[in-house]
Amino acid sequence: MRWIAIIAILVLLPCTILVSGWRDWREVRRSQAWQPVDVASAPAVAYDGAAVRLVDIHALPPDPGLAKDRTFLRARLLVEPRRPGTKWLDCRISLIDAKSHDWAAIETVPDLLQRALAKPGEVKGVGCDGLAVSEAKPGAQVFVDSYYLLPRPLPTGLRVTLSTRDGRPAYLRFLRGTVQ
Repeated sequence: MRWIAIIAILVLLPCTILVSGWRDWREVRRSQAWQPVDVASAPAVAYDGAAVRLVDIHALPPDPGLAKDRTFLRARLLVEPRRPGTKWLDCRISLIDAKSHDWAAIETVPDLLQRALAKPGEVKGVGCDGLAVSEAKPGAQVFVDSYYLLPRPLPTGLRVTLSTRDGRPAYLRFLRGTVQ
């Protein structure tokens, strides 16, 4: 019986470690964006069950009431779900410059800032959360806005990146970085 128990431990212990490790490895892959998918100025690119297009990057012009060394910036994406029940969990949009500095979006954005960066007559955007895209019907257009506080003058080579939980480790990196 002892030999059977020892052989069982020698077989079952590595199998248990392998199964647990595989599950943990899948979670690590879903939490990290490792594989960039460069997107040129194409009409839209398929990502995680939706078509995604960078609409624009818009900076707040210098204003006497703002600090001279900082500015606010908005990145706007157009997302069109392609299948019913598209779930965009843990959606992340960030900005990366030519020196690989990474800026995360501001979580809570005042309405005054949203109105200041909005263009006349444009549809109000939503934040990059799972509900905005998940509740949209296939073919509907969802404008996703993200806001940033950046140094002035603006860093060169700004690019917008987008990743979601089910889309990772791949993520979209939009090459068009012209700030308007």
